[in-house]
Amino acid sequence: MGMLTLIGMLGLEGFLFVWSVTTKKVHRKEIAIIRIGTMFLFVLLLGFGFYEWSFRYGPFLLLLVIQFLAATRALLGMKESFYGIGGRIGVLARNSLLYFLTLCIAIILPQYEQVATSGNLRVETEKYTWLDTSRVEGFASSGESRALTVDFWFPDASAGTFPLVVFSHGAFGFSGSNYSTFVELASHGYVVASISHTYQAFYTIDTQGKLTTVNPNFLQKAIEVSSDKGEAHEEENYNTTREWMALRIGDENFVLDRIFTECKVREPEGVFSLIDTDRIGLMGHSLGGATSAQLGRERNDIAAVIVLDGTMLGEEVGFLDNRVVLEKRPYPIPILNIYAYDHYTDAKALVGQTYPNFFASQNASIAYETVFHESGHLNFTDLPLFSPILAKLLGVGRIDARYCIETMNSIVLAFFDCYLKDAKELLIEKEY
Repeated sequence: MGMLTLIGMLGLEGFLFVWSVTTKKVHRKEIAIIRIGTMFLFVLLLGFGFYEWSFRYGPFLLLLVIQFLAATRALLGMKESFYGIGGRIGVLARNSLLYFLTLCIAIILPQYEQVATSGNLRVETEKYTWLDTSRVEGFASSGESRALTVDFWFPDASAGTFPLVVFSHGAFGFSGSNYSTFVELASHGYVVASISHTYQAFYTIDTQGKLTTVNPNFLQKAIEVSSDKGEAHEEENYNTTREWMALRIGDENFVLDRIFTECKVREPEGVFSLIDTDRIGLMGHSLGGATSAQLGRERNDIAAVIVLDGTMLGEEVGFLDNRVVLEKRPYPIPILNIYAYDHYTDAKALVGQTYPNFFASQNASIAYETVFHESGHLNFTDLPLFSPILAKLLGVGRIDARYCIETMNSIVLAFFDCYLKDAKELLIEKEY
């Protein structure tokens, strides 16, 4: 809608410009009426649901209000302005630029239809920010403790308990990156906790409204590591990702332990009264998937893990003779790897069965792998729906974005139903 609105407004400005040039008049009062009508039309379309009101249209509406006030003043008696071609060109250029700038958000983040949930339960949300006093924030110079914000999605229920699924986002993600997955699980009777890894998340907003953006050095290094497929920097990349994993593992361990603490108080409140701490699954996208997989190996209270197109970096336990050394102990719990097509084929071609994920799956107690044809890395988040332009720039395939996320969500639900709710049947195709 943002792009269509921009085209419409530019078309209107073009018409007004041609009208003024051909008649050699400014038509100030007539144009004022058109400006007033434009604002009322936009408000009317908002009221009828043609536009879905959100932050996307805030700047544009503000511009229309300013034009409305100026137009009202013109109708209250200001004289006709002197016509000049230079002035008309200036007005055209100014207004076109203003429309573009105020509609940028709506173009980059267009309104879209949310993925419908298939469960019957209504979904509620809560947010918590917790301070880990055992760790100093390495991205800050003030010596403050590391703070983590966690968003919860859970069924609207007054009684009973539900399995817990903890999610960790990727290096370019944020806590809401897989919103459709969270609400789908919650609608079927799961509590979902999504961690915002402060300074590694694209942005974090804590419970006090404080905004923290991604650390630029981390972002730059993440881009370098993700784009380097050769052997020249393999040891350097191994050491870098070990540092990232240590931070992420610390985050996820802290959040899990804090949730357990909240659940064990005499009378837990809110979401913590609904969590069954004996049924826990982990999942994550990209670097978050690697983190979740490693906790599934290290902790004895995790029942199942899903990795969404991530390399299982925790399986790399050393670096010797110019190559990584892989963990030989069998992976202890059920694990599902969901791959983007380019990721899967590149791994097969470059390193074959010595790729950490493939090696771990071969030695796992229970392992599943599936590949989505013509998919890219970010097809396993909601970004292609939320912002097709950004998703295309950052990495998606030609697969239909809605089909991919809906199918992935159904697989995630079926896997956790099997291992967290004891469902008897689990059918996951090797390719989609």
